Amino acid sequence: MRKTFKFCLFLLGGILVLPSFTATGDPKPMFPKKVDAIIQVKCYGCHSTDSKAQKAKDKLNWDALAGLPKEQLLEKVKSIQDVLDKGSMPPARFLEKNPQDKLTDKETKTFKKWTSKKIKKLSK
Repeated sequence: MRKTFKFCLFLLGGILVLPSFTATGDPKPMFPKKVDAIIQVKCYGCHSTDSKAQKAKDKLNWDALAGLPKEQLLEKVKSIQDVLDKGSMPPARFLEKNPQDKLTDKETKTFKKWTSKKIKKLSK
């Protein structure tokens, strides 16, 4: 499952960037709870830092999204939306062995709503 880091600093164009923190000291979540729940159950096994599926990890690593510059994040979210529109994830070969991991219509709708909002926000 997802690893949580309590504190992270990184340089962005020579500027020190500090992440947002909640009152409990945890980093501000990248995804709404409903979207994160779908990611954890249906996507994270192949698209995470700990995944053994290198090709899937190279295409999309959910763990790496928060650290991307705005322009790259926008492109990744657009590609997620494109995949949702095509219905190409999870791939058919994977679903043959794991039919329970198919995104439901409700999950797809939740994901699309999030990508649309995120694209609009990042495009400003």
